[in-house]
Amino acid sequence: MAVDMNDQGEGSVRVISRTNDVQYIKTTVLSVSGRNTPQEKETEVSVGGDSGLVVMPPKFALPAGSSKMVRLVSMAPVQEETTWRVKFEAVPQLDDESIANKGVKTQLTLNLIWGVLVSVPPEHPRLNMSLQTGGKIKNDGNQRFKILKVGLCKKAQSEKACTWHEVNENIYPRASYTPKNILNYDRIVVQYWDWISKSTNKKDFAIH
Repeated sequence: MAVDMNDQGEGSVRVISRTNDVQYIKTTVLSVSGRNTPQEKETEVSVGGDSGLVVMPPKFALPAGSSKMVRLVSMAPVQEETTWRVKFEAVPQLDDESIANKGVKTQLTLNLIWGVLVSVPPEHPRLNMSLQTGGKIKNDGNQRFKILKVGLCKKAQSEKACTWHEVNENIYPRASYTPKNILNYDRIVVQYWDWISKSTNKKDFAIH
């Protein structure tokens, strides 16, 4: 599951109980770097502070069959799209005695962990892509875009007559995507989704 924050750096996720027991839930926040690359890395961050992502509440009891709305807030504007993973974990009990000591037994055979990918938009979004040597499509902006499909075209071909390939891949800042089999074509048309403006767009590049 993924949550895209609004331009105020806020979002929410609803946690729903599908068990017959009370569950105690705690959250963990991890910073994600190098998203969708071989260098992707997740680093756990401390709760609170003037920067980063805040989860409210960070821990709670979830009665059987109920749900809980959890708020996600970015504490400071970011200059480049930032990605976090919030993990919701069922634990035997919470540290907060006022919540945990209510005489309710929780029978968990294992600790269930549910992760949510959270994207924070930059304060001033800039979507920019370029065509590099070898047909590589590079993200030169400060936000991700999703390549829906690419069309490989001869010089005089209409877009409809181009050879189209489904891609459906998110390209993060400084990352790239290289279409296959671009030899013998003169143009490439990139159809992409802008998650911030909620719009589908096209970009046309000359290969030669």
